[in-house]
Amino acid sequence: MVELFQLRMQEHELSMRQMVEEIHRGQLNIEQAAVKFEVNRKTVKHWLDKVEGEAVTSNEQIQVGPTKLPKKKKRKSPQSVAQSIAQVEELQARVVSLEQALEAAKFKAIYYSTLVRVAEQELGIDIEKKSVTKQSDSCK
Repeated sequence: MVELFQLRMQEHELSMRQMVEEIHRGQLNIEQAAVKFEVNRKTVKHWLDKVEGEAVTSNEQIQVGPTKLPKKKKRKSPQSVAQSIAQVEELQARVVSLEQALEAAKFKAIYYSTLVRVAEQELGIDIEKKSVTKQSDSCK
């Protein structure tokens, strides 16, 4: 029960932070945000003050107006970028090989099911196990 409450609170906080971000980007004004997120203007202003206060306390400078809050971005070194590119290419190659293996497995499955069906029809042999079978007298 407590976990559900915490999950709902996290979801609410994420949506409110999204609202503040959209306001700072200039995508929404306070009225539009209130309508979109189904809250009143006072709640929108409260979240704006809260997020801006957190930014000030964490030594980030806030620009006035419909602009973004500056965020500290880590610049990746050229070596880490090259490693990331190599990992992406490696994963893409793996996806391609797995897709080919899946296609081969699907083909085999179709082949074997067709083979069993033809054998049953032409030879009159029951190959597939029936779902309902009677026990023999020796098992009773």
